[in-house]
Amino acid sequence: MKELRKESIIVVEDDPVYMNLIVKELEKLGYTNIKTFATGKEVLSKLDFKPDIAFLDYWLEKDLTGLDVLLRIKKMYPYTQVIFLTASDDVNIAVNTMKNGAYDYIVKGETAFIRIRHLLKKISDEHERKTRSRSIIQFQIIVIIMIIIVSILGILYYHYIHD
Repeated sequence: MKELRKESIIVVEDDPVYMNLIVKELEKLGYTNIKTFATGKEVLSKLDFKPDIAFLDYWLEKDLTGLDVLLRIKKMYPYTQVIFLTASDDVNIAVNTMKNGAYDYIVKGETAFIRIRHLLKKISDEHERKTRSRSIIQFQIIVIIMIIIVSILGILYYHYIHD
């Protein structure tokens, strides 16, 4: 049985055929919480929830690029992992998106869906490590607090019982 993934994903793609391919691939991987948008303006007007992952095309509208959408998403939700999935193989665009917080940049082609699977696994593994680290830190804090409380009680006991 396929593992269902709980992460929320948005896909912003102006080509309906390619958008459908992306959604089918994500569903095949077990993702069910997927929202799709055909334009940058549409996603920005409906971005009232925190997506965990965003797939963005770079060329969306003449007055709004994927970089503009990336900047808005990162301003609202800095921990959202944004992956560009675009036909543009311009190195300067790729570097600029990465400098502005994109998690990765994939050029559409034969290996795009292999890269998507790899990146989603990498993001999932990173999330699990961070969650585990937070749990360990929380446990350590609880242990330290317990040691402090027991020490204070010991001092108070010694002070009031022996005086």
